[in-house]
Amino acid sequence: MRVTDKETNYQHYFKDVTHLTHVDVYRVLELFEVQDHQIAHAIKKLLCAGARGPKDKQTDVKQAIDSLNRYLQMVEEDCNRTVSLDRVFIEREGA
Repeated sequence: MRVTDKETNYQHYFKDVTHLTHVDVYRVLELFEVQDHQIAHAIKKLLCAGARGPKDKQTDVKQAIDSLNRYLQMVEEDCNRTVSLDRVFIEREGA
């Protein structure tokens, strides 16, 4: 197999799957080390948008966006918690 310039410049987008006979959504998530549940859910929705069950593509895309928005909310919640805990630590140290 010939390696192209594009593959050389973007190696992080390519994963060796020669040991596999097929790849499903969950294998893709594992190969790319997706750890956040909300991001994984969005990826799954986008990879199969409109191709599963009664939902159309637009519904799947909206649900993916909802999952990503929830991820961002949780990141903000965690940042606020860290700031709040730091403030408690500083107050205790100063007392």
